[in-house]
Amino acid sequence: MAKELVLRDANVAGVPAAQYIRMSTEHQRYSPDNQKSAIASFAEARGFEIVKTYLDAGKSGLTLAKRDGLKQLLSDVLSGDINFKAILVLDVSRWGRFQDTDQAAHYEYICREAGVHLHYCAESFENDGGALSSIVKHMKRVMAAEYSRDLSARISRAQRQQAKLGFKMGGMAPFGTRRQVVDENGKRRMTLKPGQRKALSTDKVVFALGPPSEVEVVQRVFRDYAIRRKKMTEIARWLNDEKHRHPKGGAWTPDIVRCMLKNEIYIGTLVFGRRYMNLGRTIWFDQKDWIRVAVVQPVVSVQLFEAAARRFKRTAASKRPLSMQELTEGLARLLAEKGKLSHSIISRCPYLPVSSVFTRRFGTLEAAYRAVGFKPRRHFQVNDAGVPYSDEELLDQIRRIYRENGRLTIDIIDKDPDVPSRSYFIARFGGFRNIVRLAGLPIPPRSQRDIDGEARQRAYHETKAGRRSPRSRNDDGTRITNAQIILALKTMLAETGYLSRTLIDADPRVPMSHTVAIRFDGMLNAYSAAGYYSTQSQVNKAAMARARRTWVSPFLRT
Repeated sequence: MAKELVLRDANVAGVPAAQYIRMSTEHQRYSPDNQKSAIASFAEARGFEIVKTYLDAGKSGLTLAKRDGLKQLLSDVLSGDINFKAILVLDVSRWGRFQDTDQAAHYEYICREAGVHLHYCAESFENDGGALSSIVKHMKRVMAAEYSRDLSARISRAQRQQAKLGFKMGGMAPFGTRRQVVDENGKRRMTLKPGQRKALSTDKVVFALGPPSEVEVVQRVFRDYAIRRKKMTEIARWLNDEKHRHPKGGAWTPDIVRCMLKNEIYIGTLVFGRRYMNLGRTIWFDQKDWIRVAVVQPVVSVQLFEAAARRFKRTAASKRPLSMQELTEGLARLLAEKGKLSHSIISRCPYLPVSSVFTRRFGTLEAAYRAVGFKPRRHFQVNDAGVPYSDEELLDQIRRIYRENGRLTIDIIDKDPDVPSRSYFIARFGGFRNIVRLAGLPIPPRSQRDIDGEARQRAYHETKAGRRSPRSRNDDGTRITNAQIILALKTMLAETGYLSRTLIDADPRVPMSHTVAIRFDGMLNAYSAAGYYSTQSQVNKAAMARARRTWVSPFLRT
């Protein structure tokens, strides 16, 4: 089945082809340079001329997720706006190790229906659609998927064995503990800081106690909960007030405190193997199969830890799920007390459950708000018909506010209950004075406060390296249109091959990504308008839409 080499005439132009390169971290032979070299040899022998490269470096082949190179390849093929007629891939596994082999076949079929054939350069079969090549190709796909399953199982077994020896298996160290490197002889070496990794493969990572100040905080948390009977909400508030830094950053929450109180590492025990993640599937083990091993000096006594566990058990047994009526009445009471509702206000309320309970019971937090007659102030605001405000509708509201109050300030706009928040107006129109000018109202003189504020804003953007001020207007002062934004995004897409919030924020040719999201009612809509599809669902939608305009694939015919 060896491939027959067909040497081409040097005077004849080659068939234009794109090459797809994917490398995870599994083996050096799959490095991008090695793949490009093998594909170049194949192209030279078969008469192909490589005109474009799609690259996914360090990406798993199990799914399409995060494989921006393959997404862009499929998107370009489906759009028809391409300058190549073939795709060259090193082998079947580089196209993907999809656990459902039909998924790999589906993507290849999409390309073939669009007139772009896929060639596997290092395989022993010709991808010509014949019976023998189809059988071998399917077997190769099954073998690629099986390789991933076997690798996952072997890694899991190795991790469980290492955990039994007391070594840490990745992740951050809980508050009050640290990660410490030990060499192959068990000698303790440096303590790792957040984000650092061990340098040598022969080294291992173990738990170590953190600074005495953090150890004292952990001990106080357990005493406050188990002995002083404080609520986890109170403990989280105290931790935030004392500005104790959480390992992951951000604020302490009752859920984080709960995880701390249940973590057996504080009595010196490492617990590993509660679950097994196998290629996206989660398998939970019984407690008798969990690995428990003493790895560090206890921070709290076993008696104190068990006292906290008993309180957890009693609290869970005594809690009765609140009815929908009780939830609604409690939310209405909170609204009457605070005058507004939000995720943080609900979470801090002593007589209501956390906001996730309302999301689960009502479907969304906004649905819970509507049940008590509260209309949240949101950036992505819609009118009474459920349609996003047009510019003229917003300006009409500005004129109404001016007529009713006899004057106009940004605070007056923000306090009006029938319009979006001030930040929405500023992001939409580019500043308070622009709002007034576009509404045809008298432009107020600049106050010293305005002048000082603009100076502070300029100083902020000048001192922030790599940051730029938002751009929502052209050089002549006119407002940047959506068409101009789309044109700029298309230019960026042609230059970089992809779009992202970070890329947009760093480019002075377009407004900041926050403004783009408001203009197009979401970043995905902006990406779609520019011809960039960052998710599989978008690729599929684009495929179906373009197929109706150009060709009708057999699998779409009904």
